[in-house]
Amino acid sequence: MKIIAQDTKKREITVKVENLNDLWTLYNVISQGDEVSTLTQRRVVMREGSAGERKVMKLTLSVEAVSFHEFTNRLRIKGTILEGPKEYVSYGSYHTFNIELYNELTITKEQWLTQDLKRLKESSMLSSNFVMLIISIESGLATIAYSTNYSYKKLASVSKNIPGKRYEQSFRKKFLYDFFEDIKRIIDTKMQNKEVNLIILCGPGTVKNKFQNYLRENTHLDYLNKIKVIQASSGTESAIYEALKSDEMENLKERAKILQETRKIEEIMAQFGKDPDLVAIGTEEIQQAAQRGAIEQLLVADTMIRGASKAHKLQIEDILKQVEYSGGKIDILNSKHPAGERLIDLGSIVGILRYKL
Repeated sequence: MKIIAQDTKKREITVKVENLNDLWTLYNVISQGDEVSTLTQRRVVMREGSAGERKVMKLTLSVEAVSFHEFTNRLRIKGTILEGPKEYVSYGSYHTFNIELYNELTITKEQWLTQDLKRLKESSMLSSNFVMLIISIESGLATIAYSTNYSYKKLASVSKNIPGKRYEQSFRKKFLYDFFEDIKRIIDTKMQNKEVNLIILCGPGTVKNKFQNYLRENTHLDYLNKIKVIQASSGTESAIYEALKSDEMENLKERAKILQETRKIEEIMAQFGKDPDLVAIGTEEIQQAAQRGAIEQLLVADTMIRGASKAHKLQIEDILKQVEYSGGKIDILNSKHPAGERLIDLGSIVGILRYKL
């Protein structure tokens, strides 16, 4: 994202969308009641009975709803028109912006939270999306998942009966290679025309290494320099989470947001294991701790802000302001990542305290 201009008096920021991460960031920053201005197309009917024509114009909307469409690379912003050419639009009528790559837009808020400004700054420093294909695998069982900086999706599970050691090795090898081919076929189908930065193979024993060798011999050369092998307990989806929190992924943390979020939720869980009295869980506990300046680190699921009622959102924003004022660290976790799902299971908002209350 490129931050083009920032006017603190007018409380407005103008940005240019440069990659899909930026669309995801804007999805989380733009809220109901904000004002957004950009160039757009709108059908104009000049005379009754005509089909009209689409004209390019600059409009300002009062935002009512924001939706992110990952697979069309588009952010939709719906609202009522506040400003625009009077000869073409009626103020108060509805319009929807379709924000795409390389679009410029200006966002105006009644008040910019430090957390929103932090998100924009981080997005401006993040040059590209980091895409991982993660495969947990054991003998006869594999799980395939796809992760980006803004989403996580389980693509498939593969299971196949592999004969035991009492059978001849050549016979077992045929079944194993058929199993590998099933996995490869799914990868080729699901990942067609998608660029991948890293492929993680994780699981117990040596099956993952055998699958790596199989890929070397039977797939495109582009795969070879992107594979990282990590120990895990199984071929299930839980093993994928094991891989994400592994110390072996530490050097990739700055590039992959899913790894950053995984590490943060693990820090909370570690503190809970050491001393649960230094962990606050749920809105009520967090609000009490924030009022006393006791929160050192706060994790909030994005759904607490984006999908909440206006009253609840104001409550959360008040908590964020109090935590910021007392010098606490705040991280908004993506609910579409495994770490975000774990946070939701904990009540969607969790904090580490400076001292016991």
